[in-house]
Order: sequence, then structure tokens, then C-alpha cells
Amino acid sequence: MADYYTLLTNAGIAYETACKAAGVPIKLAQISVGDGNGAVYNPDASAKALKREVWRGPLNALFQDEKNANWLMAEVTIPSDVGGWYVREAGLWTDTGILYAIVKYPESYKPVLATSGSGKEFYIRSIFETSNAAIVTLLIDDTVVKATRAWVMDYLKQGTYSKAEIEAMIAQSSALPVGSMVAFPVDKVPVGFLEIDGSVKSASAYPDLAKFLGAAFNKGDEGAGNFRLPESRGEFLRGWDHGRGIDPGRGIGSWSADALQGHSHELRGRTGVISESSNGPFVSNKAGDTILAPTVSAPINDGVNGEPRVASETRPRSIAVMWCIKAWNASINQGNIDIAALALLATQATENNQGTAKIATQPMTDAGLDDATIVTPKKLRFGFQFIKGVNGAIIFPTWLGGWIIQWGSTPDIPNATAATFNYTVPFPTAAICPGAFRRAQGNNSATVSTTLSQITINNRPHYTPDTSGTPNPYYFFCFGY
Repeated sequence: MADYYTLLTNAGIAYETACKAAGVPIKLAQISVGDGNGAVYNPDASAKALKREVWRGPLNALFQDEKNANWLMAEVTIPSDVGGWYVREAGLWTDTGILYAIVKYPESYKPVLATSGSGKEFYIRSIFETSNAAIVTLLIDDTVVKATRAWVMDYLKQGTYSKAEIEAMIAQSSALPVGSMVAFPVDKVPVGFLEIDGSVKSASAYPDLAKFLGAAFNKGDEGAGNFRLPESRGEFLRGWDHGRGIDPGRGIGSWSADALQGHSHELRGRTGVISESSNGPFVSNKAGDTILAPTVSAPINDGVNGEPRVASETRPRSIAVMWCIKAWNASINQGNIDIAALALLATQATENNQGTAKIATQPMTDAGLDDATIVTPKKLRFGFQFIKGVNGAIIFPTWLGGWIIQWGSTPDIPNATAATFNYTVPFPTAAICPGAFRRAQGNNSATVSTTLSQITINNRPHYTPDTSGTPNPYYFFCFGY
């Protein structure tokens, strides 16, 4: 035996046998490691537990070896925040708590940062042999397991996505949290975003954004199950004052109209002729003078700063952009998932119900008793052969019982003589109903006998004596299985 190995335990073998008999999968859920109670030892198949278990956790992966279909490889990564012990043994556990396999592991120290001054993740791969790897499955709690780098690389090598597809998804992905606002210089809303246009959206379609915004921008007419986006079109964004005192009195997300800062102008003139009054901006206070009518003159170019610009608002220079808000966390549009519809698809498929069904095994296909599984073309054709020729055979698929029809042709068989000929393929179990008939005129007919691999034809004359007969060639056939 090798220095380090994995054994199926007696309890594991018994569990596997019971699962096969019941037609249910073997479910592996956890792996544990131990320190061998302080020493290296040789585990055997009678083990029901590790000598001294120091850690247990969920398996990361379980898969068949590419070159040996009965070899299974189990993988786990022990996190960096546990340790401070040696690993000398490991065990694979079923979902029912049975020690399915036990591992003799090379003595290795698993440090932990808190006590060892260093910490590392610890990767274990166990290879073991089972009589039927196809029925062993992995139960994974995907809230606690994580993929190893090797698993990710192997998964990508399988071609799940092409390089172009991965690049396209990366190009569309975003690490920004839901609710982030981003300005875009073109009229295109990227995947994962919505234009901030004050529109009403469904909370069920955008649950993450609905949770983030709440009813902050609702006006009361959104309807049940809806929420309203803020409005950004044509607006400048300003940082919330948040108690600084520069722009006091405003709540976050509130709108403010344009305004000019309060100021005064000085108008120079003759003393006592023009001054301010409550009657208007500027009036004369000299007896007999008339009130100056307010006028607005065209802007005057001062010859230094260019032509003055006049508009309906006071504003700085700007570039028009489209403000968008991150609406969901998925890098690609998650769409709307109808859970109720998925639940229906998870039910057993029938002639009248669209649902889910298992693929039938070859024994199930051959038995023809199960009406809840799907038969593939490969299993329908399994065992079928059509050997064409003067001597040939049709071997029906195993689900039709493996019925075989064979035929052949003989040369002349001398009068009153028996001759033996091979079938194209031997009958596996039984050869029944052999027969032969002349393929030329003559005074003879045949009697036949058969084994699984040969037919014997006796060329007998119709009359006595035997010398009245003639040589004859024959066609022969036989049925069997």
C-alpha cells in the first residue's frame, strides 16, 4: 500500500451498497481533519471516526477523474483563521453522518495567525475509488464554501464561457453599489443603470434600488408596489450642506431654484439730484424733477472680455450629460424571475405537464417499467447492430430484449450429407427456430439442428434410396437472443 492513501470504510461500503439497491445517490457533505491523536498511524477500513478530529467543514468540490471514471476527487480549503495543529488524517462524511472514507495524510502543520505569527489557507485534495462514481453526489452549502483558484481555472478551461463572452461581461460589469449616480456623455443607459428622470418604477422589478431609495422622492401618486426616481434632467448637482452652514436649511435630495446673491450697486451723480427711494430703484429728489423711468439697456461690450451673454437663467459654463443611477447589483441584467413559474418547471414532467425529469439509466430503459424518466437516443440504440451481407444479422436494442435474427447462404451440400456453418455472431443465450430451404431445384430438402454459434444442415433426398437425391445449396436462418 502507498505511504499515503484513501480507503472506503466498511460503513461507507455498506452505505454505498444500500444506496445502489435503493437507486438513490450517495451524498457527501463534509470533510474533517485530525491530528491522529498526536502521531502518524495507518487508518483501516473499520474506522468509524478520526482518532482526534480538530476541524470539520463543507466540501468545496467533488468530481470524477478524467482518466479513471471510478476515481473521485474531493477538495476542501481550510480557512486561514483556524489552525494551530498538525493534519495527519482526514475523513469524508455522508449527509447522514457516516464516515464514508478515511485518509492517511502527509503530516503538515496548519498555522493560525493569532498564535503562530502567520496564517495561510490549507488546501486538501483526496482521491478515492468507488465502484460507481456516477451515483456519488456533493451536497454544498454555497453560503460557506468558496472556490479554489485551481477550481476556477479548471472551470474556465471547460469553456463555460468563451474569452469574448467573458470580456463582454467584464465590460458591462460594475462594482458600484446600488444607488450610485454616474454621469454619461451619450444618450445610452448602460446595463445595470436607469436614467434619473423622475419616472415611476416597480419595486418588484428593481428590489435593490427600491430598498435603497425607499419613498424619498415619491409624490403620492406612484401606486402600490412602486417608487419614484429623483429628477436630474436640466439640473446641476450640489453637495449636501449637512450642517456646514454654506447652504443651510435644505434636506438631502431636495430641489432649489436658481438665485442671485444679495448685493447693491452704486449710482454716481450730482449731489442732491439722484438718490434711492422707496418709490423705485432710482429717483430724483430735486424739486420739480420727474421720476426716472426704469429701463434695461442692451449689454455693452467693454472691448476686453468679449460679447456679453444673456439667458433666462444665471448659470456657469457646462456640458450636458445624462445622470444615471445604479439599479441592480448583477453585472448582467438579472431580468424578472417568475418564481411561481420556476416552481412549476421543477415538478415531475408528464405528457401534459412541462417540468423536470431524470435521464433513465440503461437498466431502467431495458426494463421498460419506469414512466417518469427520459430515454436518450444513445440508450435507445444500445446493443443494436445491423450486419449486412449474404451472411448477416440484425441485433435488436437491449430494451427490445436483444432479439437476434441471422441468415446465411451455403454452397452445394452433397446428397445425403450434413454440413455445419457458423453464424455471423454467436447467440448469447439461446438459438431457436432454425430453418433452411433450397436455393436451387432438386429432389432434396433439409433437416436442421443448431447450437449457439453454428447451424447444421442435412441435405436429405425426398425418396429412397438415398442415391436418388442431388447436391443442393441452401439459405438458412435462425432466431434467438
